[in-house]
Order: sequence, then C-alpha cells, then structure tokens
Amino acid sequence: MRKWNLLLGALISLLCLALAFAGVEWRRAGEALGRGDWRYFLPAGVAILGYLLARASRWRILLRGRVGLVDAFSLINIGYLISNVLPFRLGDPARAVAVSFDGKVKLSTALSTVVVERVLDMLTVVLLLAVTVPFVDEADWTRQAGLLGGGVGLIVIVALVWLALRPELGRRVLRWGLGRLPSIENDRWLEWFDGLVEGLEALRSPRQAAGLIAWSITTWVLTVGHYLAILGAFIEQPKVVEASFLTAATGLGMALPSAPGAMGVFHSVARYALQLPFGVAAETAVVVAFAAHTFQYVIMCMLGLVGLLQQNVSFAQLRADATATVAKE
Repeated sequence: MRKWNLLLGALISLLCLALAFAGVEWRRAGEALGRGDWRYFLPAGVAILGYLLARASRWRILLRGRVGLVDAFSLINIGYLISNVLPFRLGDPARAVAVSFDGKVKLSTALSTVVVERVLDMLTVVLLLAVTVPFVDEADWTRQAGLLGGGVGLIVIVALVWLALRPELGRRVLRWGLGRLPSIENDRWLEWFDGLVEGLEALRSPRQAAGLIAWSITTWVLTVGHYLAILGAFIEQPKVVEASFLTAATGLGMALPSAPGAMGVFHSVARYALQLPFGVAAETAVVVAFAAHTFQYVIMCMLGLVGLLQQNVSFAQLRADATATVAKE
C-alpha cells in the first residue's frame, strides 16, 4: 500500500508540474524573473519566522506548556524538514515522536495535538477563503472545496470538543466497541485513548481555546503577509486579496497527495490561483509560484537542520520512528 501511495503522489506531482508549465513562454518567464525586486524577500523571510513562532506558541498551548518555546520552535522546524524531503508527510508524526523522547509528553498525546492543529488550520483557511471569495471572480471551484473542507473540519472539531468534555463517556463507547472485536488488544487502545484525551485538555478551557484561535489566525495572517511580499517582488502594486486568495488556494491544495515538499501541486495551484481570477500573466504567475516555494523550502529546511542540532536527535532515527508510528495507526 505504501508503494502505491508513493507512486500516486509522484504521479500527481508530475501531472501538476506539467499543468504549471503549460503554455509558458520561457523567454517571458526569464524576463519576469529578471525584473524581480529581491528586497521584498526580507519581509517575506520575517513573515515566515513569525509564522513558525506562532505555530510553536499554539502547539505549546495544546501541550499544556510542557515544552518551552525554543524547543517547540525547533521541533516544528524539524517537522517541516522531514515533510520536505521524505514522502508520506512524516513531519507531523516525527515531531510528535521527538517531543515524546524525554517522557514529559506521551506519544499518543503529542499525536492528538497534531490532529487538533490540522483541524484548526483547515477551519482558519476556510474562514480566510470565506472572507476573500466575495472579492474574487471565477472562484467557484475554490468555494466548493472550502465548503467541503470546512464541513469536514467542523465535524471533526465538534467531535474533539465533545471528547474533551466527556472523556469518560468516550472511553465507555470505545470499550464497548473493543469488546466486540476479540482480536483487538483492549489495553493498548485504551492507553492510546487516554493519551488522546490528555492532548485535548486545552479545549476544555475557554481561555486556552481563545489562545488557540488567536494563534491560528495569526499564523495565517503572517502567511498572507509572506505571499504579499513575494508578490511585491514581481507584480506592481499587489493587492491583499491576491495574497489572501493565494494563501487559501494553496492551503487547500496541500491536501492532495504529492511528492515531498508538495512539489508540483503547490506550483500549479499557485499559478492558476493568480492567473485565472486576477489575470496575472502565466509566466509571472509561474515565477511567483517557484520563487515562493523555493524560498520557504530553503528557509524551513535550514531551520530544520538547526533544530536537529539543538535537539540532538538523529534524522534517521526520527524517520524510522515516525514511519513505525504511522504504520501502527
């Protein structure tokens, strides 16, 4: 199954790269690249750092403060490094494994916080899309994807909140279900359930829930700022709505299977998110897509390498542990 998933991701990435390059005149693309004002990449880099710090701050709330901000920042960066260079998007399970090494956080708890993070991201992107779409023409496909993603995310977050508030009832339901599957190890699954509930504790506190919402909004506001700066390097007088729509479209597009680092998928989604509704020339849109992806890819990989040194963990060990963790799920 993993082999087929790998092949599917590679095929989708190749098809998306072909779509990204379709009809592009390379001479004009070179001219667009040559006109770039690289000074805009400084604020774009600052926005990326702010984005990563905001994600680390949000993760600390979910981890109930058991991890310091510097460690959370390092582990977030390690996760991006692994997702950028390895298939199957192992970054999230890898940082969950890494944060559990010292025993302060259970692996099941860490994994549950990652699930909550992803749901919060989906809901925030859908909110951003809802605010942006009224100002965008020809965005029906994105609106439909946003509604679907938002519906799924809302169902999941309601289920997680219910589980956080009624853990005993959830445990009884799980025990009842396991009792009808005699070949299942009840104790093992009940232990994982307890870790999951522990990871949801922050949802019981209105103050901490508000913090999660605030940091979620901050992460995506900074992402919009990052793309606005990149657009400024290649487009005269870029608009916030362009950066917002680009953020929402690429955020939803990342749900597609792909090669490591969302290669191809990001580029095709970014190109057409700029070209179709806003009339940006295909060559300029492609240059923006590749510049944005390459810039954040390089920065996140470098920060991930620094994180590995700070945490004194082995890349190979994390890869093996994350793969084993995913295989058990």
